[in-house]
Amino acid sequence: MNQAFRGDGESNPLKDTIKQHIRTRIIENKLQPGQRIVETEIARELKVSQIPVREALCGLEEEGLVKSVKYTGSFVTEIDNKEMYHMHLLRTYIEATALELTLPTLSRKDFGALHDIVDAMGEKQRSQADYSVISALDIEFHRTIVGWSGIGAYNRIWTMLNGHVRRFINIVHPQIEHKQDQVYEDHKLLLDILEERDVDKAKAAIRAHIMDVFDRGAIRVS
Repeated sequence: MNQAFRGDGESNPLKDTIKQHIRTRIIENKLQPGQRIVETEIARELKVSQIPVREALCGLEEEGLVKSVKYTGSFVTEIDNKEMYHMHLLRTYIEATALELTLPTLSRKDFGALHDIVDAMGEKQRSQADYSVISALDIEFHRTIVGWSGIGAYNRIWTMLNGHVRRFINIVHPQIEHKQDQVYEDHKLLLDILEERDVDKAKAAIRAHIMDVFDRGAIRVS
């Protein structure tokens, strides 16, 4: 078995390591919507048996990233724009509420964490890094905001949405003219607004930021 895919006991069982590997490939669109995931190929690639691969795929089916078709196999799920719209609405509620709870008391260090992410975003954008790298920073920016709340339920729900949102960003944003080029500027502007500490203005800005592709009709929701 490949050393990279040895579990390290209960904290990182083999199936979870394989699950994360497949999840990353789906999120980064290396396994594309509708594509069949062949257990034997994954097992051969990672030098493991098919059993933990099958278990990993079952876990990803529970997350909604994989679907199993009887007598046929496992496939990457398609992007459902209506479902993504409502996932983004959930993000809006969670992140806006996190800001309402925390914005007046945030420290310079808190904002500094967002500045570091935005600076890294600008650097990666200027160097024309793969968009999946920039989208990971995008997600980290928003994860930081949710984390400020200290509310476990918000963090758990947001984490459940994370894989779907990143996959959506990686697949859809490159199809929208100039959207990739705006990521740094969009987050820089949003951070400027957050630093004003005006809660109502910040909540409106985070909502507009998250729902942008839907509000301007770039993505059709049937």
